[in-house]
Amino acid sequence: MLGLKQIKKIAVKQQNKPVLITDDFSFGWTDYKVLVESNLVNLLKNEYLNTDTTRVIIMSENSWKLFILYSCLVTSKVAYSGIDYTMNDEKKIACIKQSGANTVFYSEDNKPSDVMLASLPNIKFINLDIIKEDTIDDDTDVFGLVKQLNHSDDVLSFSFTSGTTGLPKCIYRKSSFDKRRLGIFTNKYEITSDDIYLVTMPFYHVSVNGWAKLTLVNGGTVVFGDFSNANDLYYKITNYNVTSMLITPPVLQRLVPVLQKNNYQNTSVHFIMVGGKNFPTILKEQAIELFGPVINEYYGSSETGINTLADSQDMSKYPAASGQFMEGSKLIILDDKGNVLPSNSIGRIAIQSFQCADGYMGKKMAEITFDGERYVITSDYGYLNAEGYIFVTQRVLFDDNDIENNLFSLENRIRMIRNVEDLVIIQDENNYYTINVKISKESTSMMVKIIVDAINGVLASSQDSFNLNIVNNINYSLSGKVKYNEFLNSK
Repeated sequence: MLGLKQIKKIAVKQQNKPVLITDDFSFGWTDYKVLVESNLVNLLKNEYLNTDTTRVIIMSENSWKLFILYSCLVTSKVAYSGIDYTMNDEKKIACIKQSGANTVFYSEDNKPSDVMLASLPNIKFINLDIIKEDTIDDDTDVFGLVKQLNHSDDVLSFSFTSGTTGLPKCIYRKSSFDKRRLGIFTNKYEITSDDIYLVTMPFYHVSVNGWAKLTLVNGGTVVFGDFSNANDLYYKITNYNVTSMLITPPVLQRLVPVLQKNNYQNTSVHFIMVGGKNFPTILKEQAIELFGPVINEYYGSSETGINTLADSQDMSKYPAASGQFMEGSKLIILDDKGNVLPSNSIGRIAIQSFQCADGYMGKKMAEITFDGERYVITSDYGYLNAEGYIFVTQRVLFDDNDIENNLFSLENRIRMIRNVEDLVIIQDENNYYTINVKISKESTSMMVKIIVDAINGVLASSQDSFNLNIVNNINYSLSGKVKYNEFLNSK
């Protein structure tokens, strides 16, 4: 998010042009400056942020108050992160403890439970309603207050993994890559002050902050969408002339039929970035058909940033690939002994990038040195073809898992079967595979049997045995990750 100095500079040019549009409250660049100034003065003068503040955690859904708070924290130089407010108490407590934060802001709908309050007696909990719409007529020098705060921390920023396979891990960075990456993306995707960016994910996720900032540094407008409601997203896209968005495959999958039903014609969107999980090939085709050649995909992680990029032309060439290295990133594929594998060999993906995190709080990050450079080893497996395109094959959940199967390829083939709405293949610690399939509710019992036969036909070429499980739903985290634990714990 932007700090006050940058906001003031942009506001001189953009003035009352909208910077944030929400269902509850919207404001322009000049008011953005005033709101941050006023609320930061309040936070500092009343010592909600003080010399004892270490770091800050936020538990809140997307709101204009969250937007303002983020800018206040950036200006005060206090490291902060949102957390998934839908997590259970155990995970929330673990996040707060790992982070070293001693201050937690929360929204009215995400108050800390009694269990959290009892487990975290030394944490200061502050209601986000402390952020006010009514500005204070106060001529206090806000930068003077920030100077008095004199906050110092060797950690510049931190964030969390999704926690879909266990407790979230806290990732930290000691330096910023923003300026370099924002410059690359501004030029590559032609982002300008005319852009209107639709938010389709929660702001607690680090990627949302990054893509929103891409719009803001260029003087554009951010619109908050209800990512649980595809009809709301359709309304915002068409009524606000949205030009760009970051979206996860699960949200895009819900949006596509709504657009199709309304005979949507793209007249404004010039850039869509999709990421967060496996992007099904059939969904790529549907999205390109609806929006035109404006669909882009990235592969990366919270630990490594954005590392490969694919545009619509790449998708047409290699539908199952996730693009090629972006500027400043390199990928290698490793075998189980840490040796680099040749093209078209499946192994573990390792990434070298100026965006890589420095480590985890209290936990060692898997890494390797190759040609004198540090590579972070991911949990993903895949292969590089001879042209340098990355094909992600699966996410391995357990260290002893067999990694030779291209599970995402199997998923893509099964998705081609009519009335298969969603699926995920789960590999447990014993290399036992379960295919969890959601079938359209309109399917007759006979159609279900036909679908099962078709799936078995796809699996016939595999030497492994798969258990087929028909499910009512496949749940995802708000950042688009399959909630693997729900399947593993149900066994």
